[in-house]
Amino acid sequence: MQSQDLDSLTADYVIVGGGSAGCVLANRLSEGGRHQVILLEAGGEADSFLVRMPAGMSRLIGNPRFDWQYPSEPDASISGRQFIWSGGRLLGGSSSINGQVYIRGSRADYDHWAASGCPGWSFDECLPYFRRAEDFAGPAHPAHGKGGPLCVSFQRDPHPLSEVFVQACSSEGLPSLADYCGGDQHGAFLSLATQRDGQRCGTAQGYLAAARERPNLRVFTGCLARRVLFAGRRAVGVEVLRDGRLLRVNARSEVVVSAGTVGSPALLMRSGVGPAEHLRELGIPVVADLAGVGANLQEHVGVGINKRVSVPTYNSQMGPLDVMRHLGNYLLRKRGPMVTPAVQAMACAKSRAGLDEPDLQLHFLPLSYDMAPDVRCAALAEMTREPTVMIQANVCHPFSRGNVRLRSREPDVLPQVSHQLLGDERDLRTLVDACKLIERLFAAEPLSRYVQADRTPSPRPTDDAGWAQFVRNNANVCYHPVGTCRMGSDSAAVLDPRLSVRGLHGLRVVDASVMPRLLSANTNAAAIMIGERGSDFLLADARKMAA
Repeated sequence: MQSQDLDSLTADYVIVGGGSAGCVLANRLSEGGRHQVILLEAGGEADSFLVRMPAGMSRLIGNPRFDWQYPSEPDASISGRQFIWSGGRLLGGSSSINGQVYIRGSRADYDHWAASGCPGWSFDECLPYFRRAEDFAGPAHPAHGKGGPLCVSFQRDPHPLSEVFVQACSSEGLPSLADYCGGDQHGAFLSLATQRDGQRCGTAQGYLAAARERPNLRVFTGCLARRVLFAGRRAVGVEVLRDGRLLRVNARSEVVVSAGTVGSPALLMRSGVGPAEHLRELGIPVVADLAGVGANLQEHVGVGINKRVSVPTYNSQMGPLDVMRHLGNYLLRKRGPMVTPAVQAMACAKSRAGLDEPDLQLHFLPLSYDMAPDVRCAALAEMTREPTVMIQANVCHPFSRGNVRLRSREPDVLPQVSHQLLGDERDLRTLVDACKLIERLFAAEPLSRYVQADRTPSPRPTDDAGWAQFVRNNANVCYHPVGTCRMGSDSAAVLDPRLSVRGLHGLRVVDASVMPRLLSANTNAAAIMIGERGSDFLLADARKMAA
């Protein structure tokens, strides 16, 4: 659509951000034709071959065409290193560039939300929304749904060592789980994937593609939201930049911010909603003094150990002929390395005895890469050429926190991400224990039969101090940021448990930023569930208003 098509547009709902949750909202709010819906996305379409092909994610993350590439401040807790905090900048958001692992988190994760001031968000209350979203490709199962927009399937062609990893976990006392989506993740398992017929199924493909045919849904790409507009304390629209023009999109009912864990608090702050002192420093008029906007940033901090193995892995099959063979296999049969997620097997484990729930998430990859000190994005790290595998561990519920702040009131200046990934000593100790657990897994049968030599670290540390230094030098982000617009019942929460911004009207946030505590899992499935729940809140309030 041309820029002039946006002049003086009005809808019942204006959604800012066509990502994992935003596409869900666009679909659900436009069902039935009763409500007029406008979806604004800063990026472009999700129709690239690299988006559709599962292995294309390695060329999407870190690519400015598809990735916001939010810059971080130097992190003193990890030897002053910096990272790009990735977020999908296209329809489907991070569901269009992620590794397609489908995992929800544990029962305890959601029950903790409910117990800490978010009634209605327990696991049993969230489960119907996971099921509603899902079109499970496996046999009927009480934890899974059929007929939903999001296809969840078994891996088509996992590497043989992925199953060997699960068996090694069993040797170390971790049970093998046939299914891990019912709330119990303590054990090891092959991961499910958000794929349909060997191709990515993110929310752009699953939720938005068919919904775009509805006349009451309009989708605009290339629209950079500058600020939410208010009449008093009610949100009434959004000001956007498109093709160099400043345009206004009006909302009769509500504005819904779904711009992600970094983008959503930044938009709120540019709109005058956030820490008053910070806003005044930038000359932004204060609409609502909410100190929690941009605070409570949480991320899974992880570290990986690599070993040389005696069988071919994806690293050793990167020559031109290998790539052509794998690409042909994908194009003709939707099989081979091009169709498999990088993380093919996982485990949730306890770093020490006596814990009530797992505090470590383990990822098995039939490949490895080197996180050199100057590498700011794992997808841009150099892959090794010899046969190697990696087991990476991350802290399920990190104690360390960070924040998002504005560098400028202008939307084309990316916000500042500040985080001390190992700022809390407890997280460092947990990863030291994780490294020792990973070494035990590599030494366990039957995985030990394939391990030939140490690679990273080499030589292997001999004490906790050595492991701690290894962790500081090699820790990285896992692309699971949450929490910067957290919901809750306390006065410091940004949102109430129905995702409305406190003290304001007609404004909600619906994305991963609302999570009060990080899950013991990848976050995309939960972000989609939040989109489903948020749509129900909005539609229920609309029915009340109409009654």
